[in-house]
Amino acid sequence: MAGRPRGGITHPDETGGPAGETSGPARRSRGGPDGPGRLGRSVPRPSGSRSRGTSAPLGSTDDLPFGPPTGGIRRPVDRRRHLTRMGLVATAMGVAVGLMALPFLSAAGLFAKASADHFLELPSDLVTPPLPQRSTILAADGSVIATLTGAEDRRVVTGDEIPKIMREAIVAIEDARFYSHNGVDPQGVLRAAARNSEAGSTTQGGSTLTQQYVKNVLLQDATTPEERDAVAGDSLDRKLRELRYAVAIEQRFSKDEILTRYLNIAYFGDGVYGVGTAAEHYFGIPISEVSLEQAALLAGLVQSPSRYDPVNHPQAALERRNMVLTRMADENYVSRTQADAARQMPIDVITDQPTTQDSCEMSSAPFFCDYIRTQLSANPALGATKEERDRRIYEGGLVIRTTLNPQVQQAAQMAVNSIIPPDNRVAATEVVIQPGTGAILGMAVNRVFGTNEAANQTKLELPTRPLQPGSTFKTFTVAAALEQGYGVGTAWHSPACYSTPAFPLDRGEGDCPKGFQNADPAEVGVYRMDDATWDSVNTYFIQLEEEIGVPAVVEMATRLGVSPDNLKDIPPTEGDVTIGGEPVSPMDMALAYSTLASGGIRCEARFATSVVDSGGQQIDVGNTPKCERVLSQGVADTTTSILAGVLTKGTGGNARFDHPAAGKTGTNDGFSSAWFVGYTPQIAAAVAVADPNGPGHPLRNVVVNGRPWPRVFGGDLPAMIWGASMRGALAGQPVQALPGADPAVARGTKGGRMMNTAPPAPTPTLPSLEDLLPGAGTGQTPGLPGFGQGGGGQGQVVVPQTNQGAGQGQQQQGQPDRNNQGR
Repeated sequence: MAGRPRGGITHPDETGGPAGETSGPARRSRGGPDGPGRLGRSVPRPSGSRSRGTSAPLGSTDDLPFGPPTGGIRRPVDRRRHLTRMGLVATAMGVAVGLMALPFLSAAGLFAKASADHFLELPSDLVTPPLPQRSTILAADGSVIATLTGAEDRRVVTGDEIPKIMREAIVAIEDARFYSHNGVDPQGVLRAAARNSEAGSTTQGGSTLTQQYVKNVLLQDATTPEERDAVAGDSLDRKLRELRYAVAIEQRFSKDEILTRYLNIAYFGDGVYGVGTAAEHYFGIPISEVSLEQAALLAGLVQSPSRYDPVNHPQAALERRNMVLTRMADENYVSRTQADAARQMPIDVITDQPTTQDSCEMSSAPFFCDYIRTQLSANPALGATKEERDRRIYEGGLVIRTTLNPQVQQAAQMAVNSIIPPDNRVAATEVVIQPGTGAILGMAVNRVFGTNEAANQTKLELPTRPLQPGSTFKTFTVAAALEQGYGVGTAWHSPACYSTPAFPLDRGEGDCPKGFQNADPAEVGVYRMDDATWDSVNTYFIQLEEEIGVPAVVEMATRLGVSPDNLKDIPPTEGDVTIGGEPVSPMDMALAYSTLASGGIRCEARFATSVVDSGGQQIDVGNTPKCERVLSQGVADTTTSILAGVLTKGTGGNARFDHPAAGKTGTNDGFSSAWFVGYTPQIAAAVAVADPNGPGHPLRNVVVNGRPWPRVFGGDLPAMIWGASMRGALAGQPVQALPGADPAVARGTKGGRMMNTAPPAPTPTLPSLEDLLPGAGTGQTPGLPGFGQGGGGQGQVVVPQTNQGAGQGQQQQGQPDRNNQGR
């Protein structure tokens, strides 16, 4: 059987200690797989645990690891008989301790008397705080997305889940008289003491399962290395205290409850705590399904998990398992025939255990998993300090039911992976949000979540990482202008290069060193608000922003959902805001566009519908929608009507699918990133494509699936990803129409007119006969002022043929197809 590298963990019970006292879990000094460790204490105590000086006494159901006792009936206490028994047991224990602690038998009597006197003075109220256990992240349908584990990977199970064969196996090998003693077995103690005295060293222990449980609890509650050493040591005081607690526990809980508690706290090797986790770890099944030979293997592990490791030491594990089977037959738990048959079975455990220390790496939605734990770690509802919050996240047994929709997540992941494969240098990120609730439905990145950069893995938080959004920011300028009363018909002559003292700029080079220019030099002419949006004409939007003011654009963006942290201290002279000069995240853009999709109602992004801790307590981390109207429905719907044309008449043709949708393309200066952000009434999503190495690695000469892309525009790969993901996300969902424009908003109070005039036409030269023939007999001579169609309200202007009728939503005959020119 092939072994695997295992973390070397030294336990106090694996250093030659006596059998029967060997199941106490050791604390590892390193931080847990997900949660960081603490200085002076490697395993953080679970949230809600109390200090020993202030805790409730044993017997309170508040301090149980998983609720009130599930089995057994408490025996009535005969105090006179009980004290007599304790005195006898104490005397026997004192003798035993003396024999084990000293090589001289003459000292035994002195120890017996001292032990008896001291025993009755010891406290009996052992505090049993909740056990550290893993937290679980669930999708909206209840399926498991990921588990978050700390230094102790444990899933606490109830007594009903542990089968009878497992209970019998642990009792047979660890404490055959468990069901007949009252927490201490005098016969076992004296027998072990005599044998240790004969051997001149400690070779056998006499601890019962109850005492072993006590020792584990004390180790669990120790906060310093010194306290742990004291609990694990062989001092007389430690043994008497352990005995006192064990006797008290037997009076509080039934045997079945004590055994369940022990099986949940015990260490089973390879970082696994508790029998429920052990069954999953070694066999890949729940504990309720273990067979006889599997139960015997697990029971044999607790004495020395590393020595009997079934992966690295299979022969030792086999011999130990067979010993357990023999003891089970000796105690009549199974027949000799059953034991013999089980002994013939080979050791069969999972050998290829993942070596990852990060639970999110194994998640079906790893970047969403990482986003959740980041958000929880900063949420004061889980504690006042980060240390306390992390303790609850990784060891508090939280059940986090999220908003993630598996269908949406799968569609987004398939889209980013298929259109830009994970081995490409270019990363594609998509965030999907539900309008009207703020629920995050999906979060996908075309990358494996990991640290192996050579294999193109990453743990960068790309869904919340700011990038320049390009022309997707023009949507906020449209909404701000409409709100101020500028109608859809507001028109400007938009040149190839536009400079203004309001937005001073000096690149020092290029065709337009002191101004703003369009992505396509051919984009020159008179544009209205709608067709300028469809074709993403930069010089139109610079003039519109100049009219309404940069602060209005910034305020609209933050009002709709862009984090104000990303838009701080922007001066009113920074004209490139409208064309996406300020970095924002895909999460921000998806949220802001979802506000438009819901008719102007902004809802805070949320990832959870409920969070419940191991005690059943509900924790509010923003589980319910928090929404408010931030924009009038008329302005929101009119903005939507304009953005709908981007997919049908403009740069976003590659995003079209079988549902009406609105959206906007975006491409950055220098091609550092490309975007498509859009929505239907049911769903909003932002797609960002960029090289994770930064703007110094532009989207030029990109090869995807064998196809070269000299430059990547927002209408190219991002729009393709968006359309593919929406097609899958909305499969089977009803088609909902987009709202129409509000007539009053579309008409406006300040717009619907020409905002400037076209530059004067050049003096015509004498035409030749051939030049005149195209216009002969038409009554019109192209190129002369006053003869164009679509002049504005401030005089006569020439409107280029490619823009005629655009304001009426009509595609002109002979007009070039702009659907793939993504800007």
